[in-house]
Amino acid sequence: MKKIATLVGAAALLAATLVPALAVNSCGNSTTGPGSNNTCTVTNTSNVSVNNVNDAQIINNVRTSSNTGGNSASNNTLGGSIVTGNASLNTTVSSVANVNTTNVTAGFGGGNNMGGNSVTGPFSTNNAFITNGYRVDAYNSNTATVKNDVNTTADTGNNSADNNTGPATIRTGNAWLGTGVNNHVNDSLTQVALGGASGNNTAFNSTTGPFSANNAVVTNSANVTLNNVNDLQVTNWVNVLARTGRNSASNNTLGGDITTGNATGGVVVGTEGNINTSSVAMALGGFANNASSNVTGPSSDNNAFITNAQNVVVDNWNDKCRSHNADRLTDPLYRDGETGNKTKDCDPANLGVLNDVFASSDAGNSTANNNTGPGSVMAGWASLVQNVLTHLNDNLNVIGL
Repeated sequence: MKKIATLVGAAALLAATLVPALAVNSCGNSTTGPGSNNTCTVTNTSNVSVNNVNDAQIINNVRTSSNTGGNSASNNTLGGSIVTGNASLNTTVSSVANVNTTNVTAGFGGGNNMGGNSVTGPFSTNNAFITNGYRVDAYNSNTATVKNDVNTTADTGNNSADNNTGPATIRTGNAWLGTGVNNHVNDSLTQVALGGASGNNTAFNSTTGPFSANNAVVTNSANVTLNNVNDLQVTNWVNVLARTGRNSASNNTLGGDITTGNATGGVVVGTEGNINTSSVAMALGGFANNASSNVTGPSSDNNAFITNAQNVVVDNWNDKCRSHNADRLTDPLYRDGETGNKTKDCDPANLGVLNDVFASSDAGNSTANNNTGPGSVMAGWASLVQNVLTHLNDNLNVIGL
């Protein structure tokens, strides 16, 4: 996240964490009697549902001006003189909204899962069941509109020293201007970690009785569904002017002299949005799985099962009019000064980012005309750096099974 001077907007941050203890799940039937019916069951079920639903509407109307110009020393008998100071201006507009962070951690293999039947009686029925079930559902829905209308001016120019009998002089200071408009919206980070490598799954039948039925079953299942749905509409109207020029020293009897300062401008317009980072890590098979039937009795029925099932679904929908409040996005994207007709419903063609940026650095356009004496204009240098950066619809899905 960038450091910002001014924060306008809203940020929603959610951290959901489920961390189980390192447990041992053990279930067994041992030394069972003849003709007996024995069942041992351990069931662990975890269901996690996370819903992050955000709606942001941000409007920034910014007008900033630093001005030492616009002066007049005209119509004087003994001449006119203007000396301006420097004009500097630094404006930053930052909007951060709809930021979701979700962490879910649960462990299949944080401990041992052991189910078994040993030393079972004749004609007995012995069942040992261990079932671990995890389900994680995360839903991130973000709707954002950001409208920035920013006008900044640093001006030491636009001075006049005209129609003087004596000499006319204009000396302007430097004009320096820095403008930054930054938007960061609809950013979802979802991390799901299930399982671990420190535990084992063991199912066994050992020393079973004649004509006995023995079942040892260990079942691990995990289902993860992640939905990231984002719609955004960002309009950046930015007008920037750094000026030391547009001065006049004309129609003077003893001459006119103009020397302008330097005009320097720096503009950065950056928009980041619809960024989805999803990480799912499962280690159901990252530890030992042991199933066995040993020393079984005559005519006995012995079954040892270990089942690990994993299912992961990740859906990313960006600027498809599918977020929870997309029906309010009916304005088209249009340039500053234009008008657009609303649509009846959200149209993906009207979603995204429009940058309408006008930047000017001006040390020229000064006049020293129609003087009886000499006319002189010396302009400073004009420098302008402009960066417009847009980063949209970035999906990173990392699945480790």
